[in-house]
Amino acid sequence: MTDIFTEVDESVRQEKLESWWKRWRPFVYGAVVVLVGSVAVNEFVLKPQAAQARAERALELENAVKALEEGQYEEAANAFRAIIEADTKLSPLAAHYLAQTQIEGMGDPAAAAETLASVGAIEGGPFERLGLLKSAYLKADAMTLDELETALGTLPAEDTALGAMARELVASKAAAVGDIARARQMFNGLKFDANAPAGVIQRAEIALAALPLAPETDEETPAPAEAETPAAAPEETGQ
Repeated sequence: MTDIFTEVDESVRQEKLESWWKRWRPFVYGAVVVLVGSVAVNEFVLKPQAAQARAERALELENAVKALEEGQYEEAANAFRAIIEADTKLSPLAAHYLAQTQIEGMGDPAAAAETLASVGAIEGGPFERLGLLKSAYLKADAMTLDELETALGTLPAEDTALGAMARELVASKAAAVGDIARARQMFNGLKFDANAPAGVIQRAEIALAALPLAPETDEETPAPAEAETPAAAPEETGQ
């Protein structure tokens, strides 16, 4: 009897499974087709298109750099601008090349500073952060010390090579405006900064040798001179 009930249960389960499969089979097949189609489109259409687009942008940048090296400044500038406007990962690098073109070929450092500032960002990648620093270099002479520090943001506080270069710029500006104490303090820190490039350390040593010593701010006040005790008058003696 037990075998009969078992066979009946298995027969019922099989019928239910067959019924479920007949009902949902088209949707299962459809899902599989969509999944396979998505993978195929990604592998054979989207990836090749993206790779081709990257290759085309890289070629555009290469041709623009070649035009710059050959002295074709207008052509190079227009090509770099087009890459910047495309807003891709190559755009910040193209901005650096455009700034170089504006300085070398057009003698316009102000335009170069604005180009670099347009891509400069403290939160960005290396090219964005370098753009911020280079823009500050180009504008430093026309800025106050406070304005320069505001433009650099938190970059001078970083323990990186770019941070050391930003501190060097602030120290140089402090020396230029007469804040010798701060300039010496910052240059002395750069002299022993493990993250500072060799050139920064060398320039810091030269600056320290050239700058006058900072005036002492905590000189001891000389003690007041003791008042002289008047000499005692001679006693009168009777004759």
